[in-house]
Amino acid sequence: LTVLFPAIPAVNFIFSLSVFFCVCVFSCKTMILLYLSSDIITVCVCVSRLRSAYPHSNYSTNAGFVWSPSVGHDELHQALGVSMKVTIISEHFREPLTFTCDGSSTVDLLIYQTLCYAQDDLDHVNVDDYLLKSVVEKLTAAILDLVELYCSTFNANFHTTLQSRSCMAPIQEAGLVTNLLSFNVYAAHRIPITWATSYEGFFLSCSLTHGGVELCAPQHTSKQAISKYLFHLVVWDQRVCFPVPINQLPRETQLTVTLHASLLPPPGGGEEKGKQWRSIEALGWAIYITLPSSVPQVDFPTSSFEVVFSTPPPADFCPQYEFSRLDTTSQTQLQNVLKLTADDKRLLWEKRAYYQTESVALPLVLASAPCWQWACLPEIYALLRQWACLVHLDALGLLHASFPDQELRRTAVQWMDSISDTELLDYLPQLVQALKYECYLDSSLVRFLLRRAIGDIRIAHYLFWLLKDNLQDSQFSARYQHLLAALLCCVGRALRDEFDRQCWLVSILTKVAQKVRDASPSSRQVSRGESLEEMKQYFSINSCCRLPLNPALLVTGINIQSCSFFNSNAVPLKLSFQNLDPLGENINVIFKSGDDLRQDMLTLQMIRIMNKIWIQEGLDMRMVIFKCFSTGRGRGMVEMIPHADTLRKIQVEHGVTGSFKDRTLADWLQKHNPTDEQYDKAVENFIYSCAGCCVATYILGICDRHNDNIMLKTSGHMFHIDFGKFLGHAQMFGNIKRDRAPFVFTSDMAYVINGGDKPSSRFHDFVDLCCEAYNLIRKHTHLFLNLLGLMLSCGIPELSDLDDLKYVCDALRPNESEADATMYFTRLIESSLCSVATKLNFFFHNLAQMKFASSEDRLTLSFAPRVYTARSDGLIKNLFICRHIRTASTSKGYAFVVRVEREGQLEVQLVQRTFEEFQELHSKLGLVFPSSKLPSFPSRLVIGRSRGEATADRRKDELNGYVWHLIHAAPEVAQVSPDKAHPGELWWSSGKELGEIKLSISYKNDKLFIMVMHIRGLVSLSDGTDPDPYVKLYLLPDPMKMSKKKTKAARRTCNPTYNEMLVYDRIPRGDLDQRLIHLRVLSDGAFWENTLLGQTFIHLNRLVPGQHWVDWHQLGGAGSDSAH
Repeated sequence: LTVLFPAIPAVNFIFSLSVFFCVCVFSCKTMILLYLSSDIITVCVCVSRLRSAYPHSNYSTNAGFVWSPSVGHDELHQALGVSMKVTIISEHFREPLTFTCDGSSTVDLLIYQTLCYAQDDLDHVNVDDYLLKSVVEKLTAAILDLVELYCSTFNANFHTTLQSRSCMAPIQEAGLVTNLLSFNVYAAHRIPITWATSYEGFFLSCSLTHGGVELCAPQHTSKQAISKYLFHLVVWDQRVCFPVPINQLPRETQLTVTLHASLLPPPGGGEEKGKQWRSIEALGWAIYITLPSSVPQVDFPTSSFEVVFSTPPPADFCPQYEFSRLDTTSQTQLQNVLKLTADDKRLLWEKRAYYQTESVALPLVLASAPCWQWACLPEIYALLRQWACLVHLDALGLLHASFPDQELRRTAVQWMDSISDTELLDYLPQLVQALKYECYLDSSLVRFLLRRAIGDIRIAHYLFWLLKDNLQDSQFSARYQHLLAALLCCVGRALRDEFDRQCWLVSILTKVAQKVRDASPSSRQVSRGESLEEMKQYFSINSCCRLPLNPALLVTGINIQSCSFFNSNAVPLKLSFQNLDPLGENINVIFKSGDDLRQDMLTLQMIRIMNKIWIQEGLDMRMVIFKCFSTGRGRGMVEMIPHADTLRKIQVEHGVTGSFKDRTLADWLQKHNPTDEQYDKAVENFIYSCAGCCVATYILGICDRHNDNIMLKTSGHMFHIDFGKFLGHAQMFGNIKRDRAPFVFTSDMAYVINGGDKPSSRFHDFVDLCCEAYNLIRKHTHLFLNLLGLMLSCGIPELSDLDDLKYVCDALRPNESEADATMYFTRLIESSLCSVATKLNFFFHNLAQMKFASSEDRLTLSFAPRVYTARSDGLIKNLFICRHIRTASTSKGYAFVVRVEREGQLEVQLVQRTFEEFQELHSKLGLVFPSSKLPSFPSRLVIGRSRGEATADRRKDELNGYVWHLIHAAPEVAQVSPDKAHPGELWWSSGKELGEIKLSISYKNDKLFIMVMHIRGLVSLSDGTDPDPYVKLYLLPDPMKMSKKKTKAARRTCNPTYNEMLVYDRIPRGDLDQRLIHLRVLSDGAFWENTLLGQTFIHLNRLVPGQHWVDWHQLGGAGSDSAH
């Protein structure tokens, strides 16, 4: 694993200079010099060739999928016919003389035209005597000198037309250059002003890597401070020399330049404290520059030669032997190689001649190559040419970042050329990510993808949306923009118009989803109907449109009456589109805005590939594979599966304790399949699909499984949805994993399989199915490691390092025999079936969905007197008492802050509960369940200051233990434990509107003025009394919290008025765009701890100097990160 996926950033970058240079000189003729990146020019040539190879009139290469009309070529050097307005001021004219002239006019013509207004006789006029002529000639000469200086300094591949070169520079092979790699680090420009007051000791570290492996020790510059000339910059003017000759560097060697600095020590700290504070921090890397950004200036030495790297031919001789001829010890050692050590690499490279018939071993052998310098390449290329041709799936392993060599990647793409268009769609996301590892835009992989996109509309469709989704990647956005432009140029106008319609549709749906989510729960239905009216206007303009989810889905309108939304945190939309096929049903999809669907998309891709492997091996697991596609960061579409219900909905038909009953699923299937034949078929579908789900969810480590994200069709097919946790990243309850079973397999599922509560032969068949499916996937371990490894740089948080890949490798156990793996998975089935935790998890979800209501007042909690539903408030998945705080109530005691996590909600809610309220909960539980054994409540007698901090701290730990035992108590008791955490009882939370504050902000003479004017709509304290509010400000960034300012406290009001001015001095103008106001409203607790009432963050980039910015700002809770 460490060989194929080195522990490095997703990709290193070649430090290069790309210049757009354009000069216009108004002289005897107009001269335009244009220099673009050679990489982009090469791609443009590649696209032009591709288009010419697939003309729209050739039906053998274009079967009506893509319309590709010919493109007219503009003459680059053709005059543009620009007219210019000229104004001349002279002592010979009373008023300025104004006229227009053509852009190609000479200076002589301009002078003559001017003299026409001043003189009648122009026969004896000499234009050389006029200052304008001499000045323009000098300016032209100066600009030409500047261009020549640029060409010679940066070794540009262009020159001026007036430049005379007697001969071109001689060419020298890179393999013959024995000089050490060296360059001059002059300075770092465009330094943010805030760095000058926050950091010191700036220095650059320079490192050389090839495929993620460092070629030598990094080199460092000296430490320097920020200087200010015209702008802030750090000057080193220092030579950096690597102890490596140029001829020993691989062609794809990458130079990474990193800027470091140390934090300034806090003022007033001692010398020892200052030493502890000065930790080195990386501030930036030399990557594809995106503005605004700091720019390091690195000057490479000039050379009298043009150094080129020619691909060496393969070696003439490369031995090849049968693996069976190798001694037994070496065979065993090589077969057990997975995580290569240095000795393993040495052995593998020495015995490479015996491995050439094992195609899948090529990535390991190449990763063991001692070096990739020019002199070693003939031997590597000979090995590559002689190796057994890899199948297209194995060739994916050569597209990782650890293999940057261009010839190697070209060969891998050539081996992949045999893949069919349908199979290519399964691996398209990984190939799009592999584009990040290409050194150049014009690469074999780019040409391969564009060529396939021209020939198949499905590939063009999905490639478009994958490229568009990756435009949000800050490091690679420029590369993906160029590739997206190349794709749009290749596919033709008809498909470009289709993509425009799809983007318009997604934009409208995003706005609708945002409006519905922002509306109050009671008005969301009305907001949905009003917002969807815009869809009617869309379809009145566009007669039909393909859905981004699938290009085969053509829709002509939307059925607003059938549309709705789901009451989860993101409030996804349920949409019903009218099918273009008059005989077809409406197309129902879910549109999500606010959720990242890339992880769901990847998980479903892995399950789809598993299903195809099973089918190819003759094993149909009856899997339900639905489509999920991201159309941009935080939005996407999901296919809806008809005739399916969640397990929770099925189980609660038998009451809240339905998850503990074994007949629930069997009765539901019997109800929907009344005949014996139908029921037997449904049971068979259930057995196969349940086995497939068990294997797939275990291998991928899919967590957070409960009965609301497992669904069952009336036909018996079971499937999972909502893959927010995978690769073993389980939900935690304190230090306990919420998903404690290997996968979800409960007794009610076994009841369906067995046909009763006793084991039957069908259960044996189920175990055999699971083990067979598991072993079939184990044979393709390298495929799944390659696919997931290529996605390490995609930005999914739970797939970011080697540990995530190691989880899948450990789950597949590739070094074990099939017999051992069969025994292992059988134990997993037994463990899952015997796990009580899964049923308890289901049970708590059933509880969270039911209404807590009672006609007896004695059973109602005083702090939760209302009725709540999971639909409106969300499912509780975790409770933890995180701290205690002093209350501002008259009791002058302590309250405990309970951390509440809910299903489908990213925000964490905090509930304030007192010790007495926990006592009330315990006593009410005793009344409801008199015959059940309750956990003991920590109500020991405390003498003295029972409300002191030490007592509160001890009670926090005891209450955490009580809550834990309560959740793990008998089911009829544990069901009530979430009742104390209703969101309706929060007196503040991160998602609740907590009032507004009116501010007047202005900036003048390096001073920031903030007037705190009014606050309205503050919430009362937990005891119902009005707060004593005051405002506290911080000007971020402020790591030492030195910018604190606050107002006076108002007394007993929820709508205070302040009109107090808070002033910050010495704030540079250029610093405003990078500053942020952190405003908090607190209630003065007098002798006790102050209570947070609300907060907000305000960006100052909207502030116009010299003007007053007066506005109301919404206050959020403690977890609010919204900014205005």
